Amino acid sequence: MRNTFIVLPLLLLSACTLHASFTPENGKLNDATVGVPYYDKINIFGGNVASLKDYYGNVKPVADITPIDSGLYIQHCNDNLYDDNCLQIRGTPTKPGVVKVQVSGIFNIATFQKSSEFDKTYTIIIKKSDESS
Repeated sequence: MRNTFIVLPLLLLSACTLHASFTPENGKLNDATVGVPYYDKINIFGGNVASLKDYYGNVKPVADITPIDSGLYIQHCNDNLYDDNCLQIRGTPTKPGVVKVQVSGIFNIATFQKSSEFDKTYTIIIKKSDESS
């Protein structure tokens, strides 16, 4: 009987762990073309994504894009600084190559929830304007 009182709370606490899922799921975003405006979106499901702040206290997206001189940038959807569950990749690519978008962070947690981290990397292929078949 005593084992039941120990196992049951542990089982209930483990059920409170948040798990991230993403759309798109496959780690590949739409291809881009040099000189042509680009747009794509990443959604994060599984909990409320914790907002991050930079050195100056400004809220920043939970993603980084490399190389930084690709002409693409990341912003929150609907201009909502505190909605990190939806991110937009926008801009006009300036050179061909491979761009990596790394989305990583944690979910806001509540009492009895285990902190849950997530990390996913997406790839964007930027083609020359004459390769856009």
